[in-house]
Amino acid sequence: MATAETKKSIASPICAEGPSLPRQTREEYAGSVLEQIGGFEEKLDELEAGMESSGWDDISDFRGQLDDLRLKLKGIRGRAEELEGIPDGEWPDAYDEIEGSLLEAGESLADLAAALSMVLPE
Repeated sequence: MATAETKKSIASPICAEGPSLPRQTREEYAGSVLEQIGGFEEKLDELEAGMESSGWDDISDFRGQLDDLRLKLKGIRGRAEELEGIPDGEWPDAYDEIEGSLLEAGESLADLAAALSMVLPE
């Protein structure tokens, strides 16, 4: 079962902010976004494997959520791959968009994991 802390760790923004932290380049940031997406995709693979091996018949609702989340991650991946070419004036908005999308995807993943933990054996 996903706790609030687990949910927070899954859904936390990629680029921590603070005065003592060095600033990431766009290339580094894009790489960290792609790395986080990869982590989300691995978790989705684990959840899907659990669904498939459970023998539970009624997984259609969860399958739809899983597929929707995969599409969302694909869209974020595409956007992240475009980050290096974004004009300076558009960078803050693009950054906010990516961070918001990652946060939303992380929360959706945590919600899906929590819901599946209620019905699938561990």
